[in-house]
Amino acid sequence: MAEESLISSLYPPPPAYYKFFTNENLEQFKEIKNNHKVEDDELHIPEDKKELEFLIPPRPPSGDTYRSFGNLWNVKEMGIPQLYQESNIPNDEEDSKIKIEELKRLLKSLLLNFLEIVGVMSVAPDQFATKIEHIRTILINIHHILNEYRPHQSRESLIFLLEKQVETKKDEIKEIERVCKEVETKIKGLIELYVDNQEKTSEQIKQESESFDDKKQVENNENAVKEES
Repeated sequence: MAEESLISSLYPPPPAYYKFFTNENLEQFKEIKNNHKVEDDELHIPEDKKELEFLIPPRPPSGDTYRSFGNLWNVKEMGIPQLYQESNIPNDEEDSKIKIEELKRLLKSLLLNFLEIVGVMSVAPDQFATKIEHIRTILINIHHILNEYRPHQSRESLIFLLEKQVETKKDEIKEIERVCKEVETKIKGLIELYVDNQEKTSEQIKQESESFDDKKQVENNENAVKEES
């Protein structure tokens, strides 16, 4: 029950066997396929490489039903009448406008059929099955139109992801520039402090040297006076 709930969630996680779809496994599967020259479902996978069986595409459903995202679907739904008009317009903007108009029309039909089924249930409850089928057909057509927006959704999701990455990179660059400026400021401060200390040391040495010369001169003068006396 928990597994079915996980599979049918809005954004289900990838199945555990996605880890087997590595470049190495793909190369091995391609090599086995080239050696056997048979259909994918007839390939003989060695015992020590059983994970390669997950790379074999599943067979198309053989019965009237198939399961997708935890829901059971009927293959016969492909024969449901199409209630909307195909646009076949290469211009995405015009095509989108037509789809929007078709969706509005189907929604109005859905509301009308809902009102009709309420009336039928109050007058002849045994005749509700026809209206239920009409509502089901309208909902499936709406579902099909919405599915045609999948490429647009994927494109917009990719654009959003790229924009997010660009913003992240910009923030990282700003942070690097901030740290560089901070380091540069500290280095300049250390250089100034070192230069000041060097100048102070040179000045002290100069003063001490001058003081020593003055003392030496005084001593020489005293000695000369003593010799004269």
